[in-house]
Amino acid sequence: MDWDEPTYFDRRPAASGQVSFCDPLTLRDNRAVCIKALPYFVPHNSSRSELAIKILREDKRSGEVREITLEEEELRALKRHIAQCLSVTEQDGDGQFLVLRTDNLSGQVDVSDDAARALGGALDSRTFARRVAQYVDPESLARAFSASVRIGELRSALTELKQSLDEGKTRESIYQDWCERHSWAFGNMYVARDDQRVIGIGDHVDVMMKSAANGLRDIFELKRPDMDVLLFDDTHKNWYWSSAAAKAIGQCHRYLDTLHRVGPNGFQPDQPEFVAYHPRAVVVIGRSQGWSDAQLRALHGLNSRMHGISVMTYDQLLAQCEALLGHITRTAEQQSDPESIPA
Repeated sequence: MDWDEPTYFDRRPAASGQVSFCDPLTLRDNRAVCIKALPYFVPHNSSRSELAIKILREDKRSGEVREITLEEEELRALKRHIAQCLSVTEQDGDGQFLVLRTDNLSGQVDVSDDAARALGGALDSRTFARRVAQYVDPESLARAFSASVRIGELRSALTELKQSLDEGKTRESIYQDWCERHSWAFGNMYVARDDQRVIGIGDHVDVMMKSAANGLRDIFELKRPDMDVLLFDDTHKNWYWSSAAAKAIGQCHRYLDTLHRVGPNGFQPDQPEFVAYHPRAVVVIGRSQGWSDAQLRALHGLNSRMHGISVMTYDQLLAQCEALLGHITRTAEQQSDPESIPA
C-alpha cells in the first residue's frame, strides 16, 4: 500500500444498529487460507467512537472460520510494539537496543506541545545526562529517559492549569478537558479516566476513574473556579456550603445512588468491567487562594461530616499536583545517584 495515497473508508451501520463497520482488509489470501481484518466502530453517547478489529481466518480446505477481536487499547499496544520491532529490524545483527517510546506522546494532537516541551526538558536534564555519561545499560537509560520525559509532561501540565486559573478562565469545559488529559492529578490511587460517562438516563458525570487498588470506579464533578465554596453565617458564627457547592453535592448524591443501583455487577451486560461498588465522589469548585486558617478548617470539618462525597478547591488540586510532581522528581533524583544505581 502506498501510504502517501488517500485511503477510502465507507463507514456504515451494521444490521444490528449497535455498531458501524467498513470494508475488511485482506491480509493473506492463498489456496489454503484467507485472513481478513474487519474494523468496526462502537459509538458512545458522550465521547468518540471506539475502534475494534475482528481478525477472521478461513481455512479454504475445511471451510472452518476462526475469529479474534482486538479492542482499541489492545490495538494501540500492538501498534506501539510493531513500530518498535520495525525500528529494530532496520539495525544489522543482534544486540541490545534502546527503543524510546515517543509515539504515544507525539501521536496525540492534544498533548503534542506538552510532549515537545517535555522531550526538550528531558534532553536538558542533568539527571539524564549523568546516567548517559556513567552507564550504558539500555534498561537503565530507558528508565532515566522515561522518568525525565514524564517529569517534563507533569511540569507542562501544571503550568497550563496555573495559567488558566491565573488568567481567570471560568468555563467548566476548560478544566474538564484538562482533567481528562491529566487524570494523574487526582493521585496515584487511580489508573486512568474512563471514556464511560453516561451512568443513567439524564445522568452524565464529568470524569469517572478506575481505582488502582480494586478496579472500582469513583466520579469527579467539576464546577467553575469562580464559584463560592463557603459562606459565613454572621448570626450563628459558622461557615456553611454555598448554594453552588450544595447543588454540586446534591448532584453527586444522585449520581452515587444511580451507581449504587446499576454498578455493583457492571453497568451493562456487555460492560461487566465497569464496576462501581460503594463509589465515592469528589467535587472540585472555586478557589481557596488567600483563605484564612478558619476557612480551611471549616472546609475540612464540613468534608469530614459527609460520607462518600468530598469537596476540594482548584488551588487544593493544584497543590496536590505540585506535591506529586515533587515526589516524582525526588524519586528520580535518588535513583540517579551513582551510589544507588547498580553498575
